[in-house]
Amino acid sequence: MDPEKVNYHYCDDLPTQPLPAGTSVLVTGANGYVARRLVPELLHRGYRVRCMLRNRVLTPILEHPNLEYVYADALDKDSLRDALSGMQVAYYLIHSLRLEKKKFTQAEKIAARNFKEAAEECALKKIIYLGGLGEECKDISWHLKSRMEVGTILSEARMTVVHLRAAIIIGTGSASYEMLKSMILHMRWIPFLPEFNSLCQPIAIRDVIKYLVGVLETEDIATGKYPIGGPDTMTYREMVLRFAGLFDRKVRFFDVSWVPLPVNLLCRIFSFWLHLFISVPINITCLLLESLRTDVVVTDNRIRKVIPFEPLDFETAVRWAFEKEANSRVFSHWSDVPPEDMADLMPLAQYESAQFLFEEHDRVIPASLERTFQMVCRIGGPYGWLHGNSLWKVRGLIDRLLGGVGLNRGRRDLYDLRIGDSVDCWRVENLEPGKELLLRAELISPGYSWLQFVLEPVDAAHTRLILRAHFIPMPVWGHLYWYTLSRFHTYIFRGMLNHFEREARVPEAPQTAPVGTAKVAPSPGMREKQKSA
Repeated sequence: MDPEKVNYHYCDDLPTQPLPAGTSVLVTGANGYVARRLVPELLHRGYRVRCMLRNRVLTPILEHPNLEYVYADALDKDSLRDALSGMQVAYYLIHSLRLEKKKFTQAEKIAARNFKEAAEECALKKIIYLGGLGEECKDISWHLKSRMEVGTILSEARMTVVHLRAAIIIGTGSASYEMLKSMILHMRWIPFLPEFNSLCQPIAIRDVIKYLVGVLETEDIATGKYPIGGPDTMTYREMVLRFAGLFDRKVRFFDVSWVPLPVNLLCRIFSFWLHLFISVPINITCLLLESLRTDVVVTDNRIRKVIPFEPLDFETAVRWAFEKEANSRVFSHWSDVPPEDMADLMPLAQYESAQFLFEEHDRVIPASLERTFQMVCRIGGPYGWLHGNSLWKVRGLIDRLLGGVGLNRGRRDLYDLRIGDSVDCWRVENLEPGKELLLRAELISPGYSWLQFVLEPVDAAHTRLILRAHFIPMPVWGHLYWYTLSRFHTYIFRGMLNHFEREARVPEAPQTAPVGTAKVAPSPGMREKQKSA
């Protein structure tokens, strides 16, 4: 994909000037939410960009003459040397959010130390690190404390190290934004603790990207910490209420401070409860909740003098995010990175076929190849799974109770799919327009599962659609799981094919958002303001 197709042009009005054409920049964590917004901006401004991915399962989605990919793990210093070789500047966007607390803290330190040492050996000129906002105090969360320790380790390097520190990032697809949206859409009463009423200073993703690019282009910037934030400072309670107001939803808070349990344990319990309703994973939800006990506000505005521009206010940032969703312009999402235990799985094609159990059904669909493929690619999210949706929901709920992803993740875009996208409990492993859609399951189960849609042309007005389920069972339990659910699979898969056949006989209608999709009308003058920004 051409990076210009997913470029939001955040930096078009940035007051800094691009460095000489061909300046080499490494972007770590290149499959993450922030990096996917950053890379198109860097390419547009003439930089030579090397994207670092942890393993080859993470599929590159952009192609450009000045863009290359390298596979390296920050826990392996030797692989980092190859990634950093020939680079002048590096963005450190590595974040092990999905790991457990003990593993997270240790992995973050090792990765930062390895990166610092490899950067020194490769004579890097500058490291730009995006960390968390907050001050050291007794109530600081282990997550924020770990992010500060990473900044300290990197700052010891013999080069310029710019440590940008941001609080809640507001933008389509960010974990904080999706958590707020899911919470106010699915809950009317929200548990509340006085400890959660700390101050925060949210910042729009466009302003985060502008600061990231701006400090790259400011050659005389000194090593140090640079807090960044939007113009609005508010309590978390106020932020939730203002967010809900923009959705025209009413939420209420009820005090749970009377419960005789430690705050950390209450956060964990609330995380499990939210896990049943929202799309964000439980470990990310828990660390976000624990971070609410600390004020995360900008106490040093030096960055505003170094890179002078006016950040977006909270309401405008949220409304612009709504508008991007309505216009199907969500190009990166927190769910782009698979769960930690799924990140290293081989693709289906690399497994021996003898390992598989499979079930196959097919049907001739009275529609062209193109239209049939469009129908297939609309599955999941608000549209549901076409047949046996109650069974899908039960399976998703069981997975959520076990700590898995369930069905709450939805989709990045209602109409568009690309390799690497999450679709509820699945991830797109392969996508060949008019030929195949291959989904890999990320549910907790005693084996590995894939759902494959294969299309074969019959004639100009008919298409053979083959639906094939693949399963690699773990010993004993995997086989029991497969044969127990085989009748449900048959019922669901045949019903899905029946649905496609019925839909194909209905005259094609313009694409409209399904019922239940949130919409927010833009405020007066918002479109004009957005065009001029």
